[in-house]
Amino acid sequence: MRLLGIGLLLAGMVLVGFTFLHNWQADHEYSDTQQKLHEVLRKSAAPSAAADQKKPVFHEGDALAVLKIPRFGAEYSAVILEGVSRGTLEKGPGHFPGTAMPGEVGNFAVAGHRTGWGQPFHRLPELEKGDVIKVGREGTEYSYRVTRTKVVSPSDIGVVLPVPNEPDSKADKARITLTTCTDRGWNGTYVHRLVAWGELDKG
Repeated sequence: MRLLGIGLLLAGMVLVGFTFLHNWQADHEYSDTQQKLHEVLRKSAAPSAAADQKKPVFHEGDALAVLKIPRFGAEYSAVILEGVSRGTLEKGPGHFPGTAMPGEVGNFAVAGHRTGWGQPFHRLPELEKGDVIKVGREGTEYSYRVTRTKVVSPSDIGVVLPVPNEPDSKADKARITLTTCTDRGWNGTYVHRLVAWGELDKG
């Protein structure tokens, strides 16, 4: 029993060490990727010489905008990418394809990890009504104000509709939705989602 106990203790230490190493490596890769994406956006924001510049088309994984949330600190800055595939979300928060773009009437919906892969939405539960969410794209910064937060089930896709949870309503204003995972179940899967909604601040 003593040997079994020692064996289990060692196995636990190895598992914790492996998890720590994996998370450290993932966070390091995330940070490096985010730095490169910030540079890509900085260059793309430069004025174009084209007279009739067309609306850009974004593909899965493309850098789209920069997210800043003052409550998370002045140093918080995350590049939002197009798409919500597993590979994309490992690099940064992802924009749900088909939802509105920053500043547009509709719902600019974004998902991000709360743990691991840089955990860009780790502090999302701290958001309160009235908090500012800033989204910068192509030299313009849009400010949204948080209206409410809620914990929902993963199957509740209505949270990213043009008018959240109102499938029959037409978009009437510019909104933002940030979503992330909350708690893990016994089998390691996340059982709830945390959602924060906001509206474009016209003041």
